[in-house]
Amino acid sequence: MAENEKAPALIVVAHPEDVVRLFSTVAPGADLAVVTEEGSAGRELEAVGRALGARSTHLLLSPSEVGPWCRERRARSEVRVYTHSPQEEAPLHREVALLVSRVFDRLWVPATGARPTACTVLDDAAFQRKLALLNSLYRARPGGAASGACTDPVRDGPGIEAFTEARAGDVVRALSLTKPEVFAELADPWGFARSPYEGERFALTTKVLETLRHAGPPRRVVDVGACEGVMTEHLLTLFPDASVQAVESEPRFVTRLRERLGRHARVRIVEARAEDVALEADLVLFAEVLYYLSDDACRGLLDRLRASHLLTSYGGGFGAQVHAALAERGWRCVQAATLPGRIEPVDGASSPLLVRRAGTEIRRWER
Repeated sequence: MAENEKAPALIVVAHPEDVVRLFSTVAPGADLAVVTEEGSAGRELEAVGRALGARSTHLLLSPSEVGPWCRERRARSEVRVYTHSPQEEAPLHREVALLVSRVFDRLWVPATGARPTACTVLDDAAFQRKLALLNSLYRARPGGAASGACTDPVRDGPGIEAFTEARAGDVVRALSLTKPEVFAELADPWGFARSPYEGERFALTTKVLETLRHAGPPRRVVDVGACEGVMTEHLLTLFPDASVQAVESEPRFVTRLRERLGRHARVRIVEARAEDVALEADLVLFAEVLYYLSDDACRGLLDRLRASHLLTSYGGGFGAQVHAALAERGWRCVQAATLPGRIEPVDGASSPLLVRRAGTEIRRWER
């Protein structure tokens, strides 16, 4: 951190007020950039830059401009980069964080759901200047208070600015674990290899399935949403006489799946959507995959299912919906095990960004 602190600061955010709300203490002398199509943003950003003592301001009119602009800045000199946390709620904020992380491996983000590594408590004068600047921005906008924007500084706690230094991989994993998108650019985006929670989930899944070894072990297994093959490997060990069909639609996951298991005689890797493959087997796994399908696709999948045994792994309200849909189709839960939720680093080990793993109920079904 010491050497990096000497580098000029680069702040890339979604809107001018984000600079004020989240980064006012690091804005003096910094280069500011906002990513927005709002026509007045350029003037607002210039005003913010003058008030905070920034070195320069830049208006990026589309998220597509973030990558090229950041690469150009990186080529010029070493910079200390600040941007949004991937754990913020606003979609554009998360997108900006992801785009910046694709250029810079190290970046500083507000310590939202994270262990802070730098923190500044504003004195009264700095706090009042910050509020005045925010109010001037909101006052100039039509219907500013009606939009709800004026509640944001209070909720975000403008009197304290705390940051954590994150890696690009931390950003991708935080998004993978909290948003419905799949970010296949990073190997093991859900942290299966290092997460204690995921380790326990695989162990509990194995324990639930072990009972099948003593009551007619399956000879044909379909692993739907095999991803990079972690669970598929467990299945090969658990059922040494079974052939396993690993179904995965994301090309980059398929590449890693083939690298892991492509030469295994008992594995058939199928690059296809779950909706496009036959689901006829002794055992089918629908573990942690139905989230990514539409309601119609889920219903179609369950209607086409032809199996002796089924394994699911879902919790909360979504799990209740899946369980009810299976019961309506004549499936009977014969074994269940619950894994409580927990808070842990997004990579399962050392990342300062934290995530709440929601917990799950692993069920084996028969019909």
